[in-house]
Amino acid sequence: MTTSDIQIWVGIAGSLVTISVSVLGILNFQLRRDRSAAVGAAFKDVVDSLASHNPTLRMAAAILLRRFFDSRSEQGAAHRSYAEEAKAVIAGLLRESRTGPVQKALADGLRYASSLAQADLQGCNLTEAYLGQKKGDKKIVDLTNADLFKANLTDASLKGANAAGAVFREATLVRTVLTGANLTGANFQSAKLDGANFDRARLAGAQFSGASDIPAYVADRFNAETQVVKDGSAEQ
Repeated sequence: MTTSDIQIWVGIAGSLVTISVSVLGILNFQLRRDRSAAVGAAFKDVVDSLASHNPTLRMAAAILLRRFFDSRSEQGAAHRSYAEEAKAVIAGLLRESRTGPVQKALADGLRYASSLAQADLQGCNLTEAYLGQKKGDKKIVDLTNADLFKANLTDASLKGANAAGAVFREATLVRTVLTGANLTGANFQSAKLDGANFDRARLAGAQFSGASDIPAYVADRFNAETQVVKDGSAEQ
């Protein structure tokens, strides 16, 4: 084989590599585009099912919404492109939902979001929601600076959650479990706290002015001038 032949074959090989890379790039783009379209269609189907008159279908849809938070699921593909929309849909529905199985399924689904930091959960019905840390599960729900103004957390659990700076102003926290939670700087002004459990919760700087049924072991830590916790964790 002459030098000229070698140069020709090298040129052909180079061209094939260039073409292959280009084709693969186009195919990958198409695959990503098709996958995003499929996820979008699935999201629309789930949201439409939430408006169904069939309670079983609504319950299934409420549970399926969680899958948009999970990048390992088919609905969570394309880098969880509908995760924020799923969070917004859940919050919107919880502002209108009556307490019951579907409402609880939606509320529990928020635990699967990668983060609830700065989330707008104003007025949400979170009755019996489990947003706390589960045994054997390292996930800590992040509610840092979340807005739960006038939310209903009756019988809910935020056990071990990180809710530093969260706003619980005028919220209902009747029998809410807040044990071991980080509530540093949280706002509980005018909140209803009948039976709320703050055992071992970190409360430095938390505000309680106007709140009702404040546990004595929390009130004992107030500053002399204001209803703001001055230090440490609350222990019964």
